[in-house]
Amino acid sequence: MKTPTLHRLIAATLVPLLLLGARPTTERGRVGGTFTMTYTDQHPIPVADAEGHALLATTSSGTNRSTGPTPYMDGADVSNAEIADLVQGNGPHQGYVTVSHNGAIQVSKWAGKVTTVLGSDKQPVTTFKGTWTNVKGPTGHGVYKGRITGPKTYTVDWQGEMDLQSQTSSR
Repeated sequence: MKTPTLHRLIAATLVPLLLLGARPTTERGRVGGTFTMTYTDQHPIPVADAEGHALLATTSSGTNRSTGPTPYMDGADVSNAEIADLVQGNGPHQGYVTVSHNGAIQVSKWAGKVTTVLGSDKQPVTTFKGTWTNVKGPTGHGVYKGRITGPKTYTVDWQGEMDLQSQTSSR
């Protein structure tokens, strides 16, 4: 093999490797928080196929308190738009949550399940859980769980993994 051909072969092999090494790495980090929310609109739409069946469209607003190992969006404003398909308080729900702080905006699409049982005092206890994925802002995904805390209030505990390199720090 001639020397110029060998040099070209080496260059053809090394250049792509060097270019791959020059690409920025993504710093993924654990994040988490608690949303404290208040319903601003609730629109139940009865469905006549079964007793207690309704579509429920709601909007709510509140704040986030960071609880993860990384202080992400601590004190952020939160707004949520949701639709649920419930029979006797049980069924799927989905929506979009927007979290904003100091000019940074994150929008997550989420979906999960609502569960309602009678508590020991014969009052309904409603909880929910599911998964979320960011559709605007830093790349991220995770899980959530929450509970209804009053006629117009609820809390959501969320956690996940996010690309923290591209987000604006909220410290």
